Amino acid sequence: MKLQEAAKRETLHIAVGTLAFSGIMNGVFALMGRWDLTVLWGTLLGGGFAVLNFILLALSVQKLAAETDEKKGRAWMQTSYQMRMLATVVVGIIGVSAPCFHWVAVLIPLLFPRITILAMQLLGMYKPEKSVKKEEGGDESV
Repeated sequence: MKLQEAAKRETLHIAVGTLAFSGIMNGVFALMGRWDLTVLWGTLLGGGFAVLNFILLALSVQKLAAETDEKKGRAWMQTSYQMRMLATVVVGIIGVSAPCFHWVAVLIPLLFPRITILAMQLLGMYKPEKSVKKEEGGDESV
């Protein structure tokens, strides 16, 4: 399955944001005098997996949108979520246990896609669509 243009654009935003936050994190390690190659390898593992996870999410959503059977689509999305979370746990375990990775530099970048989305919202680059209220009421608070 090929990524749609909107998914490519959002993935690019996530990749750039993850790269920027990874640079900041490496700078903090350097300022603290704690930077070494394990930080670099950890950043590459954590940040790279975070972007890959986002791509897999985008592909899953595309497949769900193309599915005509709602039950089958929900089952696919649930399975996709479970597999991506399992892979995240495996990456975390590898990052914590392997001596070639700094565990903090592996785990923190896993949060960078969410932080990137938050930063985009705060900067006004991304605005979720507002729901349309019915004219006859029902959605408005009293």
